[in-house]
Amino acid sequence: MCGTLDSGHDDLIPKNLKGVFSSTYVHGEHAPQDAPRRYWYARQVDENLVNIQLLDENFLPSPRQHLINRALFLERFTLEPDLGYRLFTQKVLKGDWYRKQGLNVEAQIEYQQVLRIDEENIRANFGLGLAYLGLNQPEKSRHALEKLVGMDESFSTEHKHLFNEFGIALRKKGLFDEAISFYSRAKELCADDENLRLNIARAWYEKGDPEKSFQELKTCLELNPNFREGLAFLAYQRKRDIHPKDKELRIWFDRLILKKSELAGLLGDD
Repeated sequence: MCGTLDSGHDDLIPKNLKGVFSSTYVHGEHAPQDAPRRYWYARQVDENLVNIQLLDENFLPSPRQHLINRALFLERFTLEPDLGYRLFTQKVLKGDWYRKQGLNVEAQIEYQQVLRIDEENIRANFGLGLAYLGLNQPEKSRHALEKLVGMDESFSTEHKHLFNEFGIALRKKGLFDEAISFYSRAKELCADDENLRLNIARAWYEKGDPEKSFQELKTCLELNPNFREGLAFLAYQRKRDIHPKDKELRIWFDRLILKKSELAGLLGDD
């Protein structure tokens, strides 16, 4: 996430600082030469300012936060990537492991330890939301969802599998409005993803609105006419004699059926 900060090459300095750093810095005072090094959580808030928060001996953040000039920060603070890995990445990985074993309480604890320091940690927020769903606590999951929807980084390619997993989990819990809201936010940032469009189509279908489902499915199959999962979902609906009410939409799917011999096989399956 962050590179080495004492290289002296400005083009190597990350544009958005975020992580655990060490320093002898004392806010508002001149630190003596023998001042002990302390650990801080830092995140850049704009082009010239970095927010810093002192971590105690248990690596918990103090309530007070300070703003420091970016140039001064780069001069006085040193990145601690190993400690950052232990406090964030390692705990998220441990939480993910617990969650996949069905140990959602243990997973929740790991994610919350990360979020006590870095409340905008995307992977921890995703994991916590999924853990809450696993614990049948939808209201708490909604809180994580609202936070994720507000962060553009949540829907980057890097986190694509996470927002797909979260949306699917919401849908499977019957939280169709939440799933659709979440997917709609994702759609703003990656509208050309056929998997995303298919997931939206399924959410609308399960919510009881096949017309909107067909609209999303059409977009899905326009993006990738050979998308087998999308074709299988279409076959599933046609087997149950579910068709679009909109005449043009129905004609579009009828033509697709004629073109796709693969669909004929799917429709003939028991």
